[in-house]
Amino acid sequence: MRTEHDKGIVELSVFRDFAQRSGLPVLDTSIEKRSGDSEPDILCTLGDEGKVAFEMVEICDPMLAANIAYSLAGGAGTVPVATDPSIRIVCKKLSKTYRTACPVELVCYTNGRTKTADDEIFAAIQPWFSAIKGPFRRAWLLGKRELYEVWSL
Repeated sequence: MRTEHDKGIVELSVFRDFAQRSGLPVLDTSIEKRSGDSEPDILCTLGDEGKVAFEMVEICDPMLAANIAYSLAGGAGTVPVATDPSIRIVCKKLSKTYRTACPVELVCYTNGRTKTADDEIFAAIQPWFSAIKGPFRRAWLLGKRELYEVWSL
């Protein structure tokens, strides 16, 4: 199981990859990991726009993640039944509120702990951004191979 410190390192790495692939004018030296209660995960400066916050969320199948962790610890891995946690994860994020004066964007990413294909994740989560008014002005999916803009105001 990852510690909060480990999670922060992963989120910064994923965000830097996202920033590069998105073409957004992210000022690299402005990227900072936030750790306060109810704060989005990342704060950075976007070109002339100023500060923008990004909430990071991994699309992760908990059964697959547990199996991977067990195997890494030396246990005999089993083939888990794949489930798609995408909708549950996104709806949970859409119901949250964040303490920030900055606009907030959501970056959903896969990190090898789901068997669901990117296009299936996209199709599953996209309608929920219109169905539930959440705190985000835009949502992204950083998949196994591509970056998708899922939704925007």
